[in-house]
Amino acid sequence: MLSLLTLIALGAEPQVTVFRAMTFNIWRGGTQFQPIEQTIEVIKKSNADIVGIQEPDDSLETIAKGLGWNRSDKASIVTRFEIIEDWSVEGSRWGGAIIRLPNGRDIIFLNTHLNPFPYGPYEVRDKKATTNEQLLKVEEGSGRVRQMKAMLESLASKGKERPIVFTGDFNTPSHLDWVTSTNGRNFGVEFALRDAFRTIHPDPAKTPGFTWSPGYPVGKLDEDDVMDRIDFVLYRGLTAVGAWVVGESGPHTHIAVDPWPSDHRAVAAEFRLD
Repeated sequence: MLSLLTLIALGAEPQVTVFRAMTFNIWRGGTQFQPIEQTIEVIKKSNADIVGIQEPDDSLETIAKGLGWNRSDKASIVTRFEIIEDWSVEGSRWGGAIIRLPNGRDIIFLNTHLNPFPYGPYEVRDKKATTNEQLLKVEEGSGRVRQMKAMLESLASKGKERPIVFTGDFNTPSHLDWVTSTNGRNFGVEFALRDAFRTIHPDPAKTPGFTWSPGYPVGKLDEDDVMDRIDFVLYRGLTAVGAWVVGESGPHTHIAVDPWPSDHRAVAAEFRLD
């Protein structure tokens, strides 16, 4: 195999592929307050190439056809690229796929939707968990840890040689967000896979990247509701070159689509594979 330096010395152009991945909880099939066409419009405006969808219900085929894309029913993924193989985890609609990029290289793309309850930030808000240890027990008791282990075991079975993108509604905040600079909004709690959004926007106080929630319907929030970033695009073996929150027009959104059709904002991330 020729190294990058050898290619440059020979005057050859190294192959570089840039693609955009997105995670999008479309909310019960994407038809709660808007027609499914608005969910398709969100994907188009995001310029995504691969999307991990959560809560697809019966809409995945409609979305794929509306985009003219391929889909994995096993893993709830839609993409303009070729799907070489796909699989489910624990018999659910969450799992993974091997996706071939335009330069002929393959990546592993995982997609998941972890259990929503009990939700850690609400347990802290309601003083049901007042220490880090109690909060960790909430996570373990929710089943999310077990589900994550199952996803990672499925990944390990596919080998370690391919780059990885892992999307999902994880229903838990990132440890990168609950830090000293944000403990004023996180009830004083802090917790010191690479996270594409935090790679590009490293300061959670300056750019929180909230995905939960724009309200449901949009703008309708309870007085004591908690804003958090629980929808992630994780990666390995790639270079993150951009990351955006996709949602309704407002201060927490980089790419705006109105009217917004979901109770989650989406996250798009752009990667370079060279």
